[in-house]
Amino acid sequence: MHKILKNKPLLVSIGINACLFLLFFAVFYSRYGTTDDVEMQMILSGKAVINQPYAYLRYTHVFIGFILSFLYENIPSIPWYGSYLSLAHFMGMTAILYSILLLRPSIFSLSFYLLIFLVGETLLLQELQFTSSSIVLCSGGLLLLYVEHSSVDKGRLGCTLVAILALIWGSMIRWESFQLSLILGIPLLVLASIESQKWRTIWIGMLGITTSAFLIHQSHYLIENQDPSWKNYNNFKQSLSAHNILDYQKSQYLWNENTADDYFYKVGWEYEDFQLFKQWFFADTTVFGLQQFSAIQSSFEDCPTPVEDIEERSWNFWIEQPLSDYVFHAFLVLAIALMCIKVNRWTYTTLFASATMVYLILYSLFLLKHLPERVSFPMGFYLIALSAIVVAKNIAINRQTKFFSLVLLALLALSSTKSLIKQSSQTALQKQYWTAALDSLNATSDQLYIGGGDFYMQAILTPFHPTQDSLIDHFNMLDFGHLSNAPVHFKQLDYFGIDNIHTQAVRDSSIFLVHRFNAPILQWYAHFLHRHYNMHIEYELLRKENKVDIAVYRIREQIRTKKNSQGINLKNMHEFGIDSISNLSPFKRADFKEQEIFYFVD
Repeated sequence: MHKILKNKPLLVSIGINACLFLLFFAVFYSRYGTTDDVEMQMILSGKAVINQPYAYLRYTHVFIGFILSFLYENIPSIPWYGSYLSLAHFMGMTAILYSILLLRPSIFSLSFYLLIFLVGETLLLQELQFTSSSIVLCSGGLLLLYVEHSSVDKGRLGCTLVAILALIWGSMIRWESFQLSLILGIPLLVLASIESQKWRTIWIGMLGITTSAFLIHQSHYLIENQDPSWKNYNNFKQSLSAHNILDYQKSQYLWNENTADDYFYKVGWEYEDFQLFKQWFFADTTVFGLQQFSAIQSSFEDCPTPVEDIEERSWNFWIEQPLSDYVFHAFLVLAIALMCIKVNRWTYTTLFASATMVYLILYSLFLLKHLPERVSFPMGFYLIALSAIVVAKNIAINRQTKFFSLVLLALLALSSTKSLIKQSSQTALQKQYWTAALDSLNATSDQLYIGGGDFYMQAILTPFHPTQDSLIDHFNMLDFGHLSNAPVHFKQLDYFGIDNIHTQAVRDSSIFLVHRFNAPILQWYAHFLHRHYNMHIEYELLRKENKVDIAVYRIREQIRTKKNSQGINLKNMHEFGIDSISNLSPFKRADFKEQEIFYFVD
């Protein structure tokens, strides 16, 4: 066995990972970790959101979009998007195992890798998403570069080219993840420079990789911005005010007496406009557009974060809200590595510097921005992969230390497997319930379902769900959230011949609103139409699915569908000078109470 590991490390790496990936996807249910991935799959496949495969994406490089949309158009029976993210994971993990076997081809190294696969990779595969896929791929590239340029360098040009390919591909999946991976890899690159005495080669090479990745990243915007609608959208995406309000939860951006008068009312927002936006409502660019967000951004530029808020966030990070078990597992694996190895001070310094860097990045994100699992989990994974490399590099580990290290890792693997089984079963049940709910709609191609569609499609469109499924073949979703300010939103409006969804939804019987039953956003949306479009609406409940808390409504304009007390209806309303208007009505201060929860009256 030792000879096979030593003589055929690449074949062993490919074979072992192929078995692990096939076994994982055969046993466990995976889902997309973010609604962004669901949207990108729908756009690329031409299902639900747009009527044909489309290459332009919000985060991933347009080159990848061209390839995947071409594949969906010509071979639509294969779930290309989920397969491509899985392939990125597979390539990253193969590079990591190959690096380990180059350093130390032994049964212990292989066992160590299998356990860290269970601890570090399985949860990322279960919550498949483009951010973690990019970091796993870049991590594999960085570790492979380290091994190729360390003291055990064998001059494998092919491995160096594969590592460069992995880093470039990772940057195209998500540019921000590539940047984060480079920052995390700095201590490892410094260690490689010290060990190999090739610091010029290493750092000039990394400069070349970074420059190439940056130029490719810029080509994405160069191509997209040829379309004026995408140019406007990319300008909007760069505005930080939306993230400051929604993601970063900065206290100075919250609605209060001071900020309401000074900032929100200036751009024409009422209190309920603000509440709608906090629900990721973007469905009217005249109210939630680039002009408004640019004005908000410029207004808040001189507003520092209050000291009290920084103190509270610091307290929450260190005391009240400790890191998740997954990230703690990463530090425990690192501790096991430190107990096992006996190497030079530079290797110890690398591990401590990497751990400190991860912790400080997590803390700074929590303090200044936000810290979602899609960022913290891949950073924990990097520490786990780095631990495997330094353990494999050390040759002075006695048999007793090997045994206890594997036992400790096995306990962590059991904990991760428990979480994996729980998440997998929940994913399977949610998929079953939501699929039944969607199937009961009996949707046809001429119907349009508006609302926050991404939150229920995430449960249905799992990574390997066939896009030719009749369930979604005739289902058309118009999102009021993430996608409603993107060009694909307006392409779908054009497809249905809709100029303004707010005025047409109340008159077209084939347009339905889908959302959680009696959600506050429904009342806010009714008030939104009243204030900005001079329309009084009511919701007609058509169906309700209790197991998944979703309801289907038809929107009716009260004065149009039936006579009011003055005898006014659709046919004679113009005689009284009453009409819905397309443009915004003059803004006035709201009289609504400043509370976030509204309930319907039965």
